[in-house]
Amino acid sequence: MCVCMSVLNSIKGELQHIVEAIHAITNVDLTVVDENLRRLVATERVKKQFGKIAPRNSVFEKCIVSGHQYFIENPRENSACIDCAGRLTCKELAELCIPIKLNNKTIGVLGMCAFNQSARETLLDNKSSYLAFESQLSNIISTMIKEKKYSTLLEHRSSELITLLNSVNEGIMFLDNALEIITTNEYINLKLGLGEGSLSSLQNIITPKIYNQLVAQGFNGEVGPFIINSFEFVINASPIMIKGEQKGIILIFTDFIKMRESVLKSARDRNMVTFDDILGESEALLDARQMAIQVAGKDVAVLLIGETGTGKDLFAKAIHNNSRRKNDIYLPLNCSAIPETLIESELFGYEKGSFTGASPGGKQGKFEICKNGTLFLDEIGDLPLQMQAKLLRALEEKEITRVGGHSLIEVNPRIISATHKDLQALVDKGSFREDLFYRLNVVPIRIPPLRKRGYDIIILARHFLQHFCRVYNKRLKGFTAECEELLMNYSYPGNIRELRNLIEYATIFEKGNLLGIENIGNKISLANEEKNMTLAEITRRYERGIIEERIRRFGNSLAAKHKIADSLSISIATLYRKLKE
Repeated sequence: MCVCMSVLNSIKGELQHIVEAIHAITNVDLTVVDENLRRLVATERVKKQFGKIAPRNSVFEKCIVSGHQYFIENPRENSACIDCAGRLTCKELAELCIPIKLNNKTIGVLGMCAFNQSARETLLDNKSSYLAFESQLSNIISTMIKEKKYSTLLEHRSSELITLLNSVNEGIMFLDNALEIITTNEYINLKLGLGEGSLSSLQNIITPKIYNQLVAQGFNGEVGPFIINSFEFVINASPIMIKGEQKGIILIFTDFIKMRESVLKSARDRNMVTFDDILGESEALLDARQMAIQVAGKDVAVLLIGETGTGKDLFAKAIHNNSRRKNDIYLPLNCSAIPETLIESELFGYEKGSFTGASPGGKQGKFEICKNGTLFLDEIGDLPLQMQAKLLRALEEKEITRVGGHSLIEVNPRIISATHKDLQALVDKGSFREDLFYRLNVVPIRIPPLRKRGYDIIILARHFLQHFCRVYNKRLKGFTAECEELLMNYSYPGNIRELRNLIEYATIFEKGNLLGIENIGNKISLANEEKNMTLAEITRRYERGIIEERIRRFGNSLAAKHKIADSLSISIATLYRKLKE
């Protein structure tokens, strides 16, 4: 075991080159662990994990033990992740673990990890290519170990990487620092008709206009979309950095039509909510659901009215997915969560150089992105008065102008808005435009609060219990009669969101077969207590809980207290002061 670990350690530099090269191409983060789960190399996002041990019972460990690949599309929910020690703090959206083998023995794992939606889509779109990379990867590692001369090692590694490049469904160009083309992959050669002797000038291949945009951005960032040789591309340029020094540039050519279809598919998958997902049998809910079903197929503005946490966003998604626009994009925007100075650029976009910090290439706004889809304007009552006039103009004229721009852009999204406020009262006070109110309030639908939905509370509670039993691998069979009575009698100021939170909390801590009154009661008591507590009191209670948990874990000795202080990034004097408090 130690010999194999030493072997991988001896080629850490070459492994680092591999993960950086693959990261530059795919935008997926990578790490390599040895057979003792120690991380040897990684891309920038996970470099802080250098030298640390990967979590026990993780997919990395299972990959080493079994020698098999693992492709995890939904970490934390996948059965392979249930008993992972790092599951609750895991931030990965998708993961591929490929065993590194030498002489048929697994000596480590290459992990490809997606931490954002773009990287996740790359992993999913190229799944078959990456899964087929195992034998190539093992050959690369074997070659590195066996070959003594670096030139031979580099030749083999380059050959394998070119094979990988040619299996990716995106165009790739490598440039040197003088902006001369070094190599291209088969995809871009085919799309642009390139071949031997055709790589004389990047400027001629991508047109001077596009070339000048890349120069203006320092060959770092995205330009496009634009048409080259009848194909519509977006180009993403990134410098290739090795040991802090730029050694060239990589250009990624992405098919814009496929990229847009992928975004739409991703949005549809995330928002695939139907009216069957709106659970409950109370008369008030059934009336609201029936109104929503009737209006979904009609291209008319809908105003969802209800307290925070009642499920207005669920209604909005269900209406969209039952409308004629269901195959186009659904886009939510919380009007209360965006600073007043940025709300216009979020809605309508901006041109490059419009303000300090603006993206060099400009940015599309929500209206432009879902110009034929559905735009959900949540908390519409918090929209600034000045923006209300601009929103009304966009709805009436079906045209917008980006911030800093002059061209009119045609848009026609369906508007579903939502509020927990009394908009008519705001109109009477002069803080909400009457003409916009009537424009949005064509079909008002009132979503009832949970406390007025009767037995729906138990229906929802049972649904949440089943869900969290799967998430936390618990085997609870239901609720005690006393617990259901307590749930029915609670007022739920946070509505469905609070009920969901209650059930998750109780599921985690319940030790019996039935979810009882104790954990639910504790959570409700804490919530009621905190209503009358100051922020400082709530903070002190939270800090006390954290410190007590660390004492239980590390102990109460002087050495343990030093360890606790270090783990909390505070001085030992501060720890003693907080213990005294």
